[in-house]
Amino acid sequence: MTTDTTAILYLRSARSSDAAIAEQRRLCTGYAKARDWRILDVVVDNGAGGMGDAPGLTLLRERIEGGEAQAVIATDLARISRDPERVYAFARFCRQHGADLCCATQTVNLDDILAPANGVGTFFEALYDARETRS
Repeated sequence: MTTDTTAILYLRSARSSDAAIAEQRRLCTGYAKARDWRILDVVVDNGAGGMGDAPGLTLLRERIEGGEAQAVIATDLARISRDPERVYAFARFCRQHGADLCCATQTVNLDDILAPANGVGTFFEALYDARETRS
């Protein structure tokens, strides 16, 4: 990604929590600013559980598919979903449309997520076990 990168921030909290969303916004905005990326939009799912497909993910897919954004920034992969297979599917969608999936608090990239040797299990289990619990 370059300084011409346009990003969309994705913020999700399972329990409706303005404080949690504000903290995620702070972290993701900092991530984008550190890379001099332009923030196109902020998509928020406040009060959306992490096991299903939150409404904001549909909007993200539409914006990525339309070529509006080259990156999605979330605080961690659990914001995308708590279901590793859904994270994998979303990461694959991003790759197919030339977008990156970035995490402000995890060192992870699309190659890590999509590497066949990692499978959908072991890599994600390590990431989810290592992160501190957030809403």
